[in-house]
Amino acid sequence: MKENVYQAAAQVSLFCRLNLRQKIDIPIRRSELGVLLYLYSAEEAITPVLVSDFMGISRPCTTALLKRLERDGYIHRQPSRSDGRSWTLSLTEKGKQLIQDAHEEYGKSMQLLEKEMGAERFHTFVKLIEESNGILRTKL
Repeated sequence: MKENVYQAAAQVSLFCRLNLRQKIDIPIRRSELGVLLYLYSAEEAITPVLVSDFMGISRPCTTALLKRLERDGYIHRQPSRSDGRSWTLSLTEKGKQLIQDAHEEYGKSMQLLEKEMGAERFHTFVKLIEESNGILRTKL
C-alpha cells in the first residue's frame, strides 16, 4: 500500500514539474496568470476571498498578488455591492488581452495530452483531477 502511495506522489509531482517546465512568454508570474484565468472564466462576482480560496494561498499573499495585478493594469477593483468591506474584481482590457495572448501558449501541454490520449481518455483525466482537487480542498 505504501509503495502505491509513494509511486502516486512521485507521478503527480513529475506531472506538475513537466507542466511548469513549459515556457510561456508573459510579463507576469504563472500564479498571477492563474488569477487572471480564474477571473476570465468566472460566472459570478469574484472577491479577494474567493481568489484566496481558489488559489489555496493566504489572504495576505492574495492581497499582495492582487495589488500587483491592479498596479500593472490587469485587474480593476470596485467596492462590493453586497458587502461594503469587500471588493469585486474584474479584468481590464489589458488583462483580457493578456489572456488571449497567453491562451494558446498556456494550453499547449493540455492540447498535446488531449491529442495523444484521445478526447474520451483526456476528459476522464480532467474529471479525475477535478474530483481530486475537490477532495483535497475540502479535506486538507
